[in-house]
Amino acid sequence: MLRRNFIPATIMLIIGLFLSKPDIVSEGAAIGLKIWVNNIVPFLFPMSVLSNILLQYNFLYSMSGRLSFISGKILKTDYGLIPFFISFVSGYPSGAMTVNTMAESGKISNREANYLTIFANNCSFQFIAGAVSFSMLDNFHLLKYIALPHFVGAVLLSFLINTGKSKLSPSKIIQLKPVPFHKNFSSSIYKSVTGILTVGGVIVTFSVFSNFLKDSLLSLANAFSLSTQMTNIIYSLLVGLLEMTNGCNIMASSPVVPLEIKLIIINFIISFSGMSVIFQTIAITDKFDLDIKNYILLKLVHGIFSSLLCIIMLIFT
Repeated sequence: MLRRNFIPATIMLIIGLFLSKPDIVSEGAAIGLKIWVNNIVPFLFPMSVLSNILLQYNFLYSMSGRLSFISGKILKTDYGLIPFFISFVSGYPSGAMTVNTMAESGKISNREANYLTIFANNCSFQFIAGAVSFSMLDNFHLLKYIALPHFVGAVLLSFLINTGKSKLSPSKIIQLKPVPFHKNFSSSIYKSVTGILTVGGVIVTFSVFSNFLKDSLLSLANAFSLSTQMTNIIYSLLVGLLEMTNGCNIMASSPVVPLEIKLIIINFIISFSGMSVIFQTIAITDKFDLDIKNYILLKLVHGIFSSLLCIIMLIFT
């Protein structure tokens, strides 16, 4: 009975907490909406529409097939370059959106969809370059210390995953039936709007939790007399575990944390992606059975890989 009522009881406690602190809820929701409007919709929505249109045609799969000698050997799947590239361009969770569309069309099996989602659902190069390096860290040249560890770490992660075969293959060869462009466009708009709204809801929710975390951590820091540097590191990591953008911004804006530590922590936060992005991924992968526990575990490993690669780069450059 306790297990059956755990989630409803927890939700009731959270509702009570929200009612007791409406100012923190309002502030957190406003921050989440700002992140969604300024950082997610402009970058993710257009690419999501275009990606959904492309994925309804055989062209992209044919191009991927011609490059299968690369993808098959390195990524162990003929279709690995498709979600990896789209994720590189438009970021979280577009890679997972792409895999979901591929699974829906029957191009890949459930096992291959799980494999692809783990290493091909990454942060966008544009977000790393523009939002983090240029805007948050105020130094575009720091891009290499974040982008290289992140994307190389994702490829290394693919070698760690045991697929049970030397190479994955599509579950069945399917030629997609031609669809009139106007229908394809309308369908892509609908899928993209649904996905973007889902992403926005998750971001706002986790932003509220992050705001409560900030309030609690400040109280604990005062109680245990933690240094400002340690407080900033702990706070950015905890917030980053919940929501990536806020966590990176807090770390980058800290005036007391050394730059090298900032880069290492930001690498971990971006590659792990945060529970907000993870729940976004779960929400949009409804066409195959995502192994959630394995996905979260391996995203943690991705974060560790990226941080270690960043440390190596800092030592030798």
